[in-house]
Amino acid sequence: MIGLGLTLILILSYAVYGATMDSSYYLYNTTNESVEHNATDQGLSDDEMSQTWTFSTFKATTWLNVSIAGIESGDTVSITISDGVWYHHEMLGSEDAERFSCRQNNEQNYEEYNVCTAASTHSLTAEDDGNITFRGIVHPELPMGGLGSLYADSMGEAEDVSNELISRHNRTLTWTMTLTSSDTIHPDEYDPHVQSTSHDLESVEVFKVDPVEEMLWSISALIGCFSLALIVPLTIYFAARAKEMREDRVRKVALDKLRDDTEANG
Repeated sequence: MIGLGLTLILILSYAVYGATMDSSYYLYNTTNESVEHNATDQGLSDDEMSQTWTFSTFKATTWLNVSIAGIESGDTVSITISDGVWYHHEMLGSEDAERFSCRQNNEQNYEEYNVCTAASTHSLTAEDDGNITFRGIVHPELPMGGLGSLYADSMGEAEDVSNELISRHNRTLTWTMTLTSSDTIHPDEYDPHVQSTSHDLESVEVFKVDPVEEMLWSISALIGCFSLALIVPLTIYFAARAKEMREDRVRKVALDKLRDDTEANG
């Protein structure tokens, strides 16, 4: 048993060493810059019940946040992208949705899929008077928190792939935002606040694990497995030994009594 344990420790040590020294996984870091945008007023409609603004994003963008204060219940905000689609879900950024993500994993085949709706135009209707906040994701392929991972055969390939990812989404997009109200809208009544998150590539590095920490975790797991494997047979063994000792005591008492009776009769 001890020899088997030592063999498994050596195998785990080699696995940790191999993963540390020859990793094909790389981490790339990007900026995670919050950018404020000025929405340009394009004027009111002829019936003065809708108003339009435009703004532009110029870099590889993930998050888009738009908020308007003073909205009345039933008012609708629509946002349209000039090229392609963007993604929206009512739970994005919601306080009631802890750590919600558009990317979800299929429990059957573990493949990743996007649960957010992709469209060139998304609309949101205010349920109450006050502020309305519109959140969406422009390019879900980009790392939301500024840290992503990829598989590559070399550092050069990893740098090329991460550069291509950022460059592919690094383009200028024009957005049109329209507020439609059931009441007359007055000039300068609303001032939308627009914010986005942009990304530039900063660095690429080999994914590494801490061999000491991984070794400690491996040994702990090994000890735990051996402990679980030994609990049942050891329990049976000690129970059998206790039963045997109890029978020996009963037998000894019976023999001592028989001896005493024999000597008394003799």
